[in-house]
Amino acid sequence: MIKRVLIYLLVIVSMALWGQHPAAAANLADIETPLPAEEVDFTPVEVFVSLEPGANPDTFRAWLNGKEISSKFESVDNGKKALLGPEDGLRILEEDESGSIYGKGLNLLSTLVKGSSWWADLDFRMFFVETGTVQTERDDKGVWFISGSDRVSLYYIFEAMGYAVASDRLWQMETYRRQGLGTLSEIFGNSQLPTDIFIRTIRYSDEELTQGFEDLDPDVQKVVKGYVAGINRRIVEIENDPSLLPFEFAALGFQPAKWTHEHVLAWISMLLRNFDPEAMDTGQMDNAALYQDLAVRFGAWAPAMFQDLRWTNDPAAQTYIVNVPEAATAPAPEPVEDTHDFGPLAQKMKDRFLEFKERLDKIKAHVKMGSYAWVVSGDKTASGNPIIYSGPQMGFSAPAIVAEGSIQAGGMNISGMTVPGIPGIIIGRTPHHAWSMQVGHSHTTDYYLEDISSIFLHRYETIHVAGGSDVVIPVFRTAHGPVVNPMPFNPATYVPSPANPIVAWKYAHWGYEFETISGFLGLAKAESMDEFGAAIEDVGVSQHFCYADRDGNIAYWMSGRDPVRPTGEWRLPQGAVGLPLEWDADVLIQRATDRNASRGYYGGWNNKTHPGYDSGFNGTNTAYGPFHRSHVIYDYFDETAGNLSFEDVRDLALQIATTDSFGGGGNPWKFVADDFTNAVMNADPTDEQIAALDMLAEWDGHFVAGGPSQWAFGMDRADAWILMDAWIRKVIDMTFEDELGNSQSDRLLFNVLLHGLAGSESGIVNYYDWFRNADSSAPQTADAIIVAALNEVLTDLGPQPWGENARGLIPFKHTLLGTLHAIPFSSRSTYAHCVEYGENGPVRIESMFPLGESGNILMQGGMPVWDPHFFSMTDVYDSFAHRPFPLFDN
Repeated sequence: MIKRVLIYLLVIVSMALWGQHPAAAANLADIETPLPAEEVDFTPVEVFVSLEPGANPDTFRAWLNGKEISSKFESVDNGKKALLGPEDGLRILEEDESGSIYGKGLNLLSTLVKGSSWWADLDFRMFFVETGTVQTERDDKGVWFISGSDRVSLYYIFEAMGYAVASDRLWQMETYRRQGLGTLSEIFGNSQLPTDIFIRTIRYSDEELTQGFEDLDPDVQKVVKGYVAGINRRIVEIENDPSLLPFEFAALGFQPAKWTHEHVLAWISMLLRNFDPEAMDTGQMDNAALYQDLAVRFGAWAPAMFQDLRWTNDPAAQTYIVNVPEAATAPAPEPVEDTHDFGPLAQKMKDRFLEFKERLDKIKAHVKMGSYAWVVSGDKTASGNPIIYSGPQMGFSAPAIVAEGSIQAGGMNISGMTVPGIPGIIIGRTPHHAWSMQVGHSHTTDYYLEDISSIFLHRYETIHVAGGSDVVIPVFRTAHGPVVNPMPFNPATYVPSPANPIVAWKYAHWGYEFETISGFLGLAKAESMDEFGAAIEDVGVSQHFCYADRDGNIAYWMSGRDPVRPTGEWRLPQGAVGLPLEWDADVLIQRATDRNASRGYYGGWNNKTHPGYDSGFNGTNTAYGPFHRSHVIYDYFDETAGNLSFEDVRDLALQIATTDSFGGGGNPWKFVADDFTNAVMNADPTDEQIAALDMLAEWDGHFVAGGPSQWAFGMDRADAWILMDAWIRKVIDMTFEDELGNSQSDRLLFNVLLHGLAGSESGIVNYYDWFRNADSSAPQTADAIIVAALNEVLTDLGPQPWGENARGLIPFKHTLLGTLHAIPFSSRSTYAHCVEYGENGPVRIESMFPLGESGNILMQGGMPVWDPHFFSMTDVYDSFAHRPFPLFDN
C-alpha cells in the first residue's frame, strides 16, 4: 500500500511540476484544511478547498490516495467542502495498531480545478490520521463514565459525552437550544413570541455564531464538533427507530433536528447570561427612576436619600477575601436630566425582563442562579487535608438542570457536574484539584441613552410561530450593543418621547462568551494554581471559584470581565447625567483572587468578593451590606477552632439550607437582636412581649422546628422564625413605607435599617433620618417603631402555634406533565460535591443531585413511560445523604 502511495505521489508531483508552466497555471484554488503535514486525530476528516475568482466550480475534481472522491464535495461559500472517512480511501493508524502514523496513517490529497481558457490549478496535500476509541459505562444510578487511552482525541471523548447526555436529556436540550436561538414559539406558539423577540434582539447573529466557532482554538473546536456529533448520533438512532422518540416530541408532534456548532454557542452564551446578576437586570434604569421620584417628592433631600439607598461599598459587608483595603464610597449623584421620564421607562423595561423569565419558567427552561460553597485548609480539619464543598443553586425542574459524569481519556481525568447542551464538566474534581462556582458580581452591564442617528440596522429575523404566521423583526444596534428599548425597535413606527427613549445594552462579555468552553477545558487540565488561574481568564461570566488541591493549597478567584471605567456616575444609565462615559472590555480591573487564607478557609453564598470591590451598579441584589445570608457560613467556621471532619464540612449544607430570610438563607435576627430587645425592655414591656423575646432568645436560628432530626423532612416552621420574620418585615414597612411605599426590596431596606440602627458607627452612615415619619401620629424613632411593630405582629399572629405544616414544598415540574416530585422546602443546592484531598489526590468524594441522571420519557400506548434512572437519585438527594463517587484510581 505504501509503495502504491509513493507511486501516486510521484505522479502528483509530476503533474504539479507540469502545472507550473506559466501559460497553463493559475492560482485558482487552495487546500485550506487539512494543513500541510497535519496529524489529524479523528474522523471524518474535514477538507475545505477555497476557490478564487475565475475558478470554474463545475470542473472541480479531487483524489485521495489515488481514489477519485469528487462526488464527496459539496459547494459552500467560497469553495468546496467534504467529510472523508475510511470508505473514501482514508488511511488511518488505529490506536491499538503497531506501526507509525507516518506510514499507515499517510494520506495524499490532490485537487484540480480549471479556469477560463485552458488554465488549470492542481494542488496537493499530505496529511496523517491516527484515531482511537473510548468506552462508556454507567453505574447503578445511570451516571456515565467515559474511558480511553491518553492518546485518544478530544473529538471522540466529547462525541461520547454528547451521545450520553442526548440519550438522557434530548428534550431538555431542545428547550435549551431553542432558548439560545429564540425559536421557542416555533413549538409553543404565540405565548412564547415575546420571549423569542427578546432573545433574537440580544443574541448573536447566525454569522457571528459561525465566526465565533471558527475563532476557537483547534482543540476547543474538536470538543464542540465531537459533542455535536454525539448528539446527532442519538438523533439518527431515533430517526431509525421511532420508538426511541422522547415523549415530549411525540406529544407536540415534531422531530428533533440535528445540532450544529452554532447551536452550542448560542446556548452557552444564553446560559452564562442567566448566571450574570447584571446581564438580565435593569438596575440603572430603576435607579434613575428612583432619583427622579425622590427629587420630585423630597427636593433637596433627594441626593442624600439616593446615597442611602444606593451605596456601592459597605466596609461591613460579608466577603470571601478579608484584609483587603476598602474602596471609596460612591460620589454624591448629580441631578438626573429631566429630558427623560425614567419612571414609566424603567417599569416597562423591568416588566419585559421579568416576563421573559416568567415565560421561560412556564416551560421549565428558566435557569435560576445562586450558590454556596466553602473550602477549608488542612489547618482546620481533623485529617490535615483540605476539603471543599460546592452547592450550585440552579432551580428545580423535571428533569434537573444538572447531570453528572466522568472522563478518563485523552489526557483528561475529571468527574463532576455538567449542564445538558454544554460540552464540558462545569464544576469538577481531578486527581490534582477540585473547584466550586457561585454567581459573582462583576460590573458587566451598562445602559446607554442613544440618539436616533447612532443606530443602524444589523439584520432581520424571521420567527416561525406554531399555529400562526411568521413574524419578521428588525434588529438594530448601536456602537454600544443591541437596542433594547423600544423592543423591537422599528424606525418607521417609533415616536420619540421622554418615556420612550432609545436604549442600548452594552455587555462586557460580548464576544468573549464562547471562550468559556476553552476555560472549562483549562480548568480540567490544570496542574497548578497558576494554570487554574490562567483558565479562569477564559470564563465569560462572573463567578466565585473556591479551590483545593493535593498540594494542600486552598484558593479563591472571581471570574468575569469588569472593565476599567473612568470616574463618573455608573449607577445611572449613561447619558442621564452629562456626557456618556466609555470603556473598553479588553482593559480590566485587577482580578479578585487570593491563596491560602490566614483564617483557614474561603467561602460564601453569592456575596461580595473583598472589601475593596465596588458593586450594586446595575441591580440591588449586589448592593452588599452588613447582613447577607453568607454570614451563616462565616459564623460556623469562625466559631470552630478546627478539627473538622469530612462530615462536619459536608453537613454544613443542611445546616444553612434550613435558614431562611431575605434572598433565601441567613438569620437576620442575629443582626437586630440587641437593638430590638433593648427597645422593648426600655418601654415597660408586657408579659406577652417578654415571652416573645424569650422565645427568640432560645431559638436555634433555623426556620424548621424540632432541631436537626427534622431538618431534612420536618414540615413545621419554628414559631420563633415566624415571629422574627414578621417583626422585622413590619419594622421595615413602618420605617420606609411613608417615603418609598413598596418600591424597594426588603433585602435592600434591611441593610439600610441596619445602617440607621448603627448610627455613626455604621460602615455606611445614613444621611437621611428614615425613622422620622411624615405622619406626626406615627412612631418617630427607631425604638418606638420596633415596639409598635411587635405589638402589631403579635396581634396579627394570634395564639400559638403559628408554624404547623408551614414549611412548604419544592415542586419538580415538567414542561408538559406538571409536578412529578416534591420535597420539603429548604434553601438548598441543585447539585453538590464534597471532596477531600490527600497528597496523592482525592481520598473521598461524595455528591448528589435531584431526581436522576436521565430525563428521558418514552411514549407507549399514548402514555409516558419514565426511564429507570429518571428518579434514581431521590433516595440520596431528598434526605441530603450524598453518595460516594469513585476515586480516580477506580
